[in-house]
Amino acid sequence: MLSDRLCKDLKAIASNFIPAKDLDDLTQEVFEQLLNMNSEKLEDLIEKGYIYRYFNRMCKFNYYSKNSRYYYTYNKMYELITFREHNEGLKLESIGKKYIDENLYNNIDADLINDLLSELYWYDRELFKLYVLGDSENNTYSYTSLSKKTGISRISIYYTIRSVKKYITKRLNEVKNDL
Repeated sequence: MLSDRLCKDLKAIASNFIPAKDLDDLTQEVFEQLLNMNSEKLEDLIEKGYIYRYFNRMCKFNYYSKNSRYYYTYNKMYELITFREHNEGLKLESIGKKYIDENLYNNIDADLINDLLSELYWYDRELFKLYVLGDSENNTYSYTSLSKKTGISRISIYYTIRSVKKYITKRLNEVKNDL
C-alpha cells in the first residue's frame, strides 16, 4: 500500500504549499485518513497514479477547512480565545441578575460562582465565560455573534449556555440548603 518512498514523496509535495510548522501534523492526519479508507480504493489510486492529486487535495481540504479533523485536532477553540478576566475568574457583577435567579443572586459571592464553574467541563465553562464576559478586546456576544466568532452552531451555544445556567442555579440551591 503506502510505501516509505511514496510517503516521503507525498510529504515533499505537501511541503510546497503547507507551512513547515504545520506540515508534520497535517501529513500525519492525512496519512491516517488514507489508511482508514477502503483499501481497494487506495490501491486503485496508487496504481493509476492519482494518489498524488488525491493527497494534494486532502491536504488542502484539511488545512484550509474549518470542518476538518485536522482543524479540530490542532486549532483548538480554547487556545485561540482569551478572556478579559481569565486569570481572576468570573466576577459576580458580570453575571448579574439576568443570568441567575434574583433570590439566589442576593446571597452569593463571586468565589462560589467560580468554584461552581470549575466543576464544569472546559467547553461549557469557557463558552459561558465568553458569552457573559466577552473577550480580551471587550467585545460582548449574542448567540449569533458568538457562533460567528467560534464557528460553533448557534443552537449548540444556546443549549450549552442554558445548561450552564440551570447547573449553576441547581448548585446554588444545593449550597443554600446546606447552609
